[in-house]
Amino acid sequence: MAQELAIAAPGTEEMTKVAAVVAGASITGVVQGIIVKMAPGMGAAAPILTWGSLLGTPIVGIGGALFTRGILGDLLQGIAAGSSAILGYTLPAMLAPEVFGRKGLTAEQRAALATGRDIKLLGGGLSDAAQRAQQAAVRSSVEF
Repeated sequence: MAQELAIAAPGTEEMTKVAAVVAGASITGVVQGIIVKMAPGMGAAAPILTWGSLLGTPIVGIGGALFTRGILGDLLQGIAAGSSAILGYTLPAMLAPEVFGRKGLTAEQRAALATGRDIKLLGGGLSDAAQRAQQAAVRSSVEF
């Protein structure tokens, strides 16, 4: 049976499905992000929390999405998608940190930071822009 490709306004069913999938993926991303960030401070439980979260959540999401229907199946499909994305983002740096991990500062860079040489400080941003504009106006004004 051939599939039909059409562009039409989404109905209630399509919008509900998309909302459930996005909600599942978003909630999963927040919770897994918190777990992965907090895990290093948990001592001996850190590997269990990290690997359990990274490997267990996609399995639960995929299994649930395959064996349920309706909004619950859509929500679990979002959990599967979100947790798989987090797994794909995190796994390379965990398996090969020397290749994919963050690079540390060299001794020369640390010394430069400590002494403050060759360091350009950025402005305060928009928070004090009005004050800086007033100060610039005062400096540029000429009084007679």
